[in-house]
Amino acid sequence: MVNLFVESLPLVYLCCDRLIAAEDIASAMRFQNEKRRREHLAWRRIVRRELGQGVHIDYNDVGAPMVDVAGRYISVAHGGDSVAVVVADEPVGVDIESVNRNFNRAKERYMSQRELELSLDENWACYAWCAKEAIYKLCGRRGVELREELLLEEFDTNNMIVYGRIVNMAEAVVKLSHHDGDVVVAVATFR
Repeated sequence: MVNLFVESLPLVYLCCDRLIAAEDIASAMRFQNEKRRREHLAWRRIVRRELGQGVHIDYNDVGAPMVDVAGRYISVAHGGDSVAVVVADEPVGVDIESVNRNFNRAKERYMSQRELELSLDENWACYAWCAKEAIYKLCGRRGVELREELLLEEFDTNNMIVYGRIVNMAEAVVKLSHHDGDVVVAVATFR
């Protein structure tokens, strides 16, 4: 089971929102930027709504969020005015981006020549970035070089699926989807 939740950021959070715990507010206060606070509260609210108010949210050794529910994994991403949360019964990674962001400027820094040639789709640079970010989160290893160690091997354009891997690790499958027109979400699981 892999459940994806994509939601717009609310403008404000009410102090009486029953799904936001005191620990969520305390952890959000470490951010100076108001938008970052809202993103933090938004994804935590989704996790509590889906897994219960009493769920404990912590971070693993590489800084990724995790929950204290046996057999449940989460991954979180935010971008633009949206947040994406995946709750799954297997390790998972997620990324969210706007196709309006100019990925073409830097694509040679994160894609090999072979990867650049995988698709002629005008949004390929965005899809590739999202796929790599989702695989990176899935594998949970710091210091992975996006161009040399995180490899995209195939793009099924009809089904919006990217196949890839991190060198010396298991293969991953990444499902891409569009939300609200210009938002792309990538969800990675092991193959």
